[in-house]
Amino acid sequence: MSLVLSLLLFREIRHDLRTRTPILTFHDVIDRRGPDSVWFDCTTQEFVGILDTLGKRGFRYISLDQLYRHLVDGQSLPPKAIVVTFADNYRGFYDHALPILRKRHIPAAMFVHTGFVGSPVGRPKMTWAQLKELDREGLVTVASQTVTHPADLRNLSFTQQLKEMAYSKRDLERQFGHPVPYLAYPNGKFDATSMKAAQKAGYLMAFSEELAPAERSPSILAVSRYVHTKWRQAISGKF
Repeated sequence: MSLVLSLLLFREIRHDLRTRTPILTFHDVIDRRGPDSVWFDCTTQEFVGILDTLGKRGFRYISLDQLYRHLVDGQSLPPKAIVVTFADNYRGFYDHALPILRKRHIPAAMFVHTGFVGSPVGRPKMTWAQLKELDREGLVTVASQTVTHPADLRNLSFTQQLKEMAYSKRDLERQFGHPVPYLAYPNGKFDATSMKAAQKAGYLMAFSEELAPAERSPSILAVSRYVHTKWRQAISGKF
C-alpha cells in the first residue's frame, strides 16, 4: 500500500460505539518460572488458565482486522468480543503459545521489532522463516513494533520516530508481500508526535498500553490494551 493511499484511507474511531472490547497483550510465554523470570512472563499453565476462564465466561476471540472494521465502520462483533496480542517477537510464543492458539483456533497478533528478528541474544526471537509461516497460516496477524524497540519513543524526534516506524513497516512488507497496517508503540509509550509519525508512515491503527476498552481509546492511533497481568480488570466491565 502506498503512503498516499494509506493517508487517503485513514479513518478515526466512531464515537457512537457502545460495545466494550478488551485487548490483552502478552509478552514472553515460558514453560515454567525460574530465577530469570520477570513480571511480564506468562507460563503455559497460566496462559491456558486465562483462556479457559475467558471461554467459560463466553468471550469470543476476534482478529485485528475485525477490530479495525468495528472501530472505524461500526461493523458488528460477536457478543463479548476480545482481542489477544503479543509483543516483542519472543521464540517462547512460537514454542509455547502458538500450539495452544492453533488447537483452539484463536486468532492473535504478534508485534515485531524488525531489527532483532532471529536474534539469539538474551531471549531468542522468532526468525523470518517462522514469521512467514505465521503470516501464511493467517491465524496470527504479524505487525510492527518499530525497528529497535526504543524504550520511550517520546525521547526521539519526529524524524527518528518516523524512521523507526517506516523502516519496520517496509521490512515486514518486503518479507510478506502485502501491506502491514498495524503498529504497537514499544512499552506502550507514545505522544502526539508518535501518532503523527505513525500516520505519516502509513499505519491505519496503532496501539498503546493504556488500560481501557478499545472503543474508549482517544484515537485509532492510540488504541488501548491491557497488559496480561491486568486481564481480570480487562473483563470486569459490563458486557
